[in-house]
Amino acid sequence: MSSASDVTEPGKDTEARNRLRTDSVLAGVRIDKLVFPAALVALIIIGCVVNENFRTLDNFRNVFTFASVGLIVALGETLVIIARAIDLAVGSMIALSGAIFAKLYIDGHSVWVCLFVTLAMGVLLGCVAHGVVITKFGVSFLIVTLGTFSIFRSLANVLLDGQSLTVDDPTLDWLANGRIGPVPVLVIQAAIIYVILLLVLRTTTYGSAVYAVGANPDAAKVAGLPVDRVLIVTFGLCAGLAAYAGVITVAQIGSAQPTAGIGVELVAIGGVLVGGTSFAGGQGGVTRTVVGVLFLAILSNLLLLVGVNSFWIGTATGLVLILAVAVDRTRRNE
Repeated sequence: MSSASDVTEPGKDTEARNRLRTDSVLAGVRIDKLVFPAALVALIIIGCVVNENFRTLDNFRNVFTFASVGLIVALGETLVIIARAIDLAVGSMIALSGAIFAKLYIDGHSVWVCLFVTLAMGVLLGCVAHGVVITKFGVSFLIVTLGTFSIFRSLANVLLDGQSLTVDDPTLDWLANGRIGPVPVLVIQAAIIYVILLLVLRTTTYGSAVYAVGANPDAAKVAGLPVDRVLIVTFGLCAGLAAYAGVITVAQIGSAQPTAGIGVELVAIGGVLVGGTSFAGGQGGVTRTVVGVLFLAILSNLLLLVGVNSFWIGTATGLVLILAVAVDRTRRNE
């Protein structure tokens, strides 16, 4: 026979279980936020130990500069993934926007006019070709952005006639290759974009809506949020940032090329997911994306410095991406 002390009141027992479950979830979230930053710090320490060229100021400056274009694209991709979607066409958008910019510049327009028109075209294509088609016609974002992945690249080839188009302008060169003191201008631009998006996600109604739509679009719609409008704006911002990266790419290499941006999709999406933003939507942020992009950039840099054949860099990046998604899936299934 059970004694009175052995009997647990049902209400208290349920409350205790709920409290334990909540504590476990919160602990898991805290650990999840620390895993990838800790991995980045560990990678930097390893690099400093194993290779003396890695720990030089010039090398770190080169890494940050190299990572900046991918980071700009990845920051836009972060918004889309938080909203439970993905944009596979960002690399092709880089090629198309570069072609648009170069054609306008060769026609005699100023750099700033070319930049404004190119960015406007990128945002418009993101809003209409992606956002409107996905939300108003019910086509999967995978199908739509896979289609524009091909369409945008094809349009870039048409505009450039399959050839590179030289663009030589001192202002443009300064945007991509200049420095303010020891800091590259491109790194400063990426940092400014990061801060703006961080504030947007944390302090604006739009930012809250992006998380709500990504967490549960049906519940967000029931709550009165303009789900379609949020997705349209989000795809527009992502495409606009990819278009800006296209202009910077033209400045870096001194020409618009139809092959520009190939593989940037992997860098952008990989940086977002490696940083810890959930592929399932509703979780993550741009700070995590910075960590993820830097991790991939530093990993690539370190492998090259220790003598690994550059052909293996893609394998290493792919393995890290698969591992990051597997960890995220395992965490969500616990």
